[in-house]
Amino acid sequence: MTLTVVKPSLITPAMVNSSVLEDEYPPWELAATYTEDARVIFDHRVWQSLQAANTGKQPDSNAPWWVEVGPTNRMKAFDLSHTTQTRFAHTAWFEINTGRAVNGIALLAFDGLRSVRVRVIDPGYGTVYDKTTMLWTHPDQSGWYPWTFGERHERSNFFALDLPSYPTAKVQLDFEAASDAGIGVILLGQQKQIGLGVLAGVRMGIVDYSRKTTNEWGDVTLQKRGFSRTRTLDVLISNDELDNVDRILSDLRATPAFWVLSDRRERLNVYGKYNGYDLGVQYARNSELSLQLEGLLES
Repeated sequence: MTLTVVKPSLITPAMVNSSVLEDEYPPWELAATYTEDARVIFDHRVWQSLQAANTGKQPDSNAPWWVEVGPTNRMKAFDLSHTTQTRFAHTAWFEINTGRAVNGIALLAFDGLRSVRVRVIDPGYGTVYDKTTMLWTHPDQSGWYPWTFGERHERSNFFALDLPSYPTAKVQLDFEAASDAGIGVILLGQQKQIGLGVLAGVRMGIVDYSRKTTNEWGDVTLQKRGFSRTRTLDVLISNDELDNVDRILSDLRATPAFWVLSDRRERLNVYGKYNGYDLGVQYARNSELSLQLEGLLES
């Protein structure tokens, strides 16, 4: 296994066109009067009124009158948080112009999706990439009996690392879905490979933020909260790549990214940050990188 990391490109509303409309709330109007708790859309964000008789106060420059709630439904998939989802029914498409070359894509924390068609369309060369992937449920175990009769689980993540790099190309995504579907993160970016391979002994775990409380009679109550996934791994590094690896990891500090440890075992991969790394220059030609990854909070 080769460790690959996809650093997300910043996607602004001006880069996105979609069949998912920004109409969950009315657009803010200068002459309108808003009651307390009324919500509007301004600059592709949702805002909530803090006072009654709210007239002529532009949301982004009048803090006593407005509070920002978050991105619109269309833009939730691009805020890099997988606890917010862009919701839609049956079908949806997104057209994304990043203005730079991207060669990796990941769809994270989704539900209800049946298939995705990924196209890279360059204004000069036309369609240079076109693949459709089915996102059906899959059995817990391999073999004909689990496939036929076993319990099945819906996929929640998808990635493709074979996109050609065309700086002026747009990425077109077409989804077939159920009557209620959602996508937590649409991540586009440049992938980088780190090292010669992941060494045996990857450790998987979670950090659970649930709470256990006990009253005066000894009754226990469990309060289920969010959790984050953890991965601890060692990677073999060529000594010729030490400076480059250190540069890549320094650039990714405090940055959410998609870390791909395996293209066969989906649960090994994690979307999050690294907590720390240690480069041991131990051999004449190769060294070992110890890396601790922590996923973003999940519910």
